Amino acid sequence: MPNAAFLFITIAIVYAIIGMIMGIMMGVTDSFDYADLHAHINLLGWGSLALYGLVYRAYPEMAKSVLTRIHFWVANLGLILFLAGIYFVITTSNVSLAVVGSLLVLAGMFIFLINFVRHAKL
Repeated sequence: MPNAAFLFITIAIVYAIIGMIMGIMMGVTDSFDYADLHAHINLLGWGSLALYGLVYRAYPEMAKSVLTRIHFWVANLGLILFLAGIYFVITTSNVSLAVVGSLLVLAGMFIFLINFVRHAKL
């Protein structure tokens, strides 16, 4: 996946913008009911995805692996489900989607670890 760094970092920037807008709106309205969601958008959406992209940029051999494509889709699907799940936890107390999403996010990190150990030359 030759454009892995670009894709991860681009999506990370989108999440950063969403997180910033959400934070500003919470501050303006003085309503912090969705602070947990805001924090996870910034931490996982911006922070983790940007770091993944930077690592793929630093270790181009990793980006060539089929694991990179799997990692990209598992991490992104997991993040979307996890963030939607946090919203549902806040609004309905139903944790099911958050659990599924968080397990996919974790699976993405394991895929990243395997890819790193196999292909990164330190």
